[in-house]
Amino acid sequence: MAMKILTLATGADAPLRLHASNPYLVGVEHLPGAIAAQMAEAPRAHLLAWSAVEVGIAGFSQHGRHLLLPLPVLGAGIGSMRPAKGGGFITLFVRTDNAQMLDVLGSDTFDQAALDGLLGQRAPLGELLGCALDVEDWGYDC
Repeated sequence: MAMKILTLATGADAPLRLHASNPYLVGVEHLPGAIAAQMAEAPRAHLLAWSAVEVGIAGFSQHGRHLLLPLPVLGAGIGSMRPAKGGGFITLFVRTDNAQMLDVLGSDTFDQAALDGLLGQRAPLGELLGCALDVEDWGYDC
């Protein structure tokens, strides 16, 4: 199976991480076998985006938790809010088939380097998800 894998962040101290409160996160036992085997070899702290077009899913993985998305994703984007009174934040979101906006990963505080890194992966992420990624600047966190 030809899986595409993209590393978005490395190490436990990276600001970007899967949103732990996401209700769609599953354990490795919910992944198709070939994907589970590849994820078992990946460093646990790495934040990975991946797709397996043959089985019609894409996903994000980190620390043994996985978010599965049916392909093609209807829309996706990178949003950010700069710090003012609050700390700001960064998020990568997808629009699901029921038009729900789902925050997939990000940083609980604004981090310019993390945002630049995510923006630098915009084209490959779009290829993985099967849609172009919007970039949304939501101003200042006040």
